[in-house]
Amino acid sequence: MAIIKTQNLIGLSVRRLSLAGIVLVAGATQSFAQSIFTNPITGTNPNTADPYTTGQTVAANMTASGIGRGAGITGAAANNRYNASSWNTASLDTTAFFTFTLTPNPTYKLSLTSFVYTGQASGTGPTTFEFRSSADGFAAGIGAPTAGGTTISLAAPAYQGLTTGIEFRLYGYNASASAGTFSVNDFTFNGSVDLPEPSSLALIGLGLAGVAATIRRRKAN
Repeated sequence: MAIIKTQNLIGLSVRRLSLAGIVLVAGATQSFAQSIFTNPITGTNPNTADPYTTGQTVAANMTASGIGRGAGITGAAANNRYNASSWNTASLDTTAFFTFTLTPNPTYKLSLTSFVYTGQASGTGPTTFEFRSSADGFAAGIGAPTAGGTTISLAAPAYQGLTTGIEFRLYGYNASASAGTFSVNDFTFNGSVDLPEPSSLALIGLGLAGVAATIRRRKAN
């Protein structure tokens, strides 16, 4: 009976320690979606910078490019927004876009949940928009962007657990005049930057070592 009781105690201890190890590891690797790259875009004529980084906030353990523009559009004067003209092609021009690049630091993983922005177009500005990413070579549209802005989901697997940089482009076209403008007034990428994997593995090792030590002590008694 004493042997059975001891075995039961050992089993209970192992289960408790195993559960504790799982909780510790989950706590170490769990990340919460939050703003990881944002800019309210304020100031006089932000378009004079390419890319524009003033006022941006970037999460720890990653870098971000700021908001830039493709060679097919031209910066246009406007305060408190990143403005450009020359959106007047009839179909998507692969050089006419605003661009954003997010890159996790070495050993970190970037996971995205959404891109949120507000914008505006002039009366002769672009009327059709596309949001694309380097994940597929800018081949497919993501979400349904508009001139006034929207929230675009980035919850797809292609945007999870990234270990290298990813670029997003916001295209516009079908402006009725070359002088027609479109601007991004503010933007936010939401997501998380995960802890490096070695930290998780170290915690797993500590948890298993603790289980083994407890088993040895129980057997000695």
